[in-house]
Amino acid sequence: MKGFHAVVSLEGQEGAFSNVQAALDAAPKDDSLYRIYITSGRYHERIGITRNNLEIIGSGCSEVVIYGAVCAGMLKEAGHIASTLGSRIIEIDAVNVTLKRLTVINQWDYIANALKSDQDPSKQQHTQAVALLINEHSDQVLLEEVCLDSYQDTFCAQGGRSYLKACKISGNIDFVFGSGCTLLESCELVCKSYPSQDKVLGYVAAPSTNKLQEYGLVFLRCSIYRENIDLYASSEEKTYALGRPWHPTKTFDDGRYADPDAIGVAMYIECELEGHIFGWDKMYGLARDGTKRYFEPDKHARFYEWRNTGSGALHSGYKGLWPKAECFSNLGQEFAQALRQDVLGDWALLFNFPSKSSRLNRPSSK
Repeated sequence: MKGFHAVVSLEGQEGAFSNVQAALDAAPKDDSLYRIYITSGRYHERIGITRNNLEIIGSGCSEVVIYGAVCAGMLKEAGHIASTLGSRIIEIDAVNVTLKRLTVINQWDYIANALKSDQDPSKQQHTQAVALLINEHSDQVLLEEVCLDSYQDTFCAQGGRSYLKACKISGNIDFVFGSGCTLLESCELVCKSYPSQDKVLGYVAAPSTNKLQEYGLVFLRCSIYRENIDLYASSEEKTYALGRPWHPTKTFDDGRYADPDAIGVAMYIECELEGHIFGWDKMYGLARDGTKRYFEPDKHARFYEWRNTGSGALHSGYKGLWPKAECFSNLGQEFAQALRQDVLGDWALLFNFPSKSSRLNRPSSK
């Protein structure tokens, strides 16, 4: 196909690769831009991207699906468990990588596992199932019109800067999480329904931003809504939190415990929040003495809301004041680009375009 260095197809197309990883492995070992086009199909594979300067373009979110089924508690080679990050379907650990117009699904069956008896030896206790991981060596990762689907820990941003434009992320527990600097603009965040006796069904974000880093997970003009609002609970029930402070357990000279420097940042700016949102919640971590302790949203994180709309924006409780709100309040049409540059630096100069709300493109849930 003109303009692309490799084509991936399930139809036996002459000269095409039959899977995405094979096309990646065929890239030259240099820093030239390498472009891959994926034709319509369901690709059952797990992909590792370690090459810089790469573009992977699909024929559309509804046409190109990359999928697998792995959870953190599953056994891998030599009897080791997969772990949270090891459960990913796609891993990006490179600089200047673009993914467009495709879907990534970790279809490990969270609901079937939840319905198992606690006495069932096959029931998994570590149910994290990452669809896409942006790992620690990454920077300047662009996802545009990409759909990510799982339940717990759908999307993880651990690296440098990433920008998600017009994407859709579905999940239930901490389904946008990590320590990276990520701007999500005009995206849809779908809070999944599932059978549970718990009052709280889930949490959208779980940032672990280092205290020296200004930005973490930034949601700009996104739409946060419920999947199947009448399936398990009424639309009036407050079942989802905007986020909670994740302090991942790390090894230090004096022991292994929750990272005290992970003062996570999550910001919701000019977003539409439906009525199932109740605000922020606490999260437990491992104390130095080995016991569990709770980290509170108003003491151990940097959580901000600004200019949001919808009944979920009217909740009571902790509501942090964004320190830069006054600086941005009178920028008008220049606001979105000014925020992009503040979050992403000079890389944002590539994305100077009008910003639209994601709510314009989705069906009503009423």
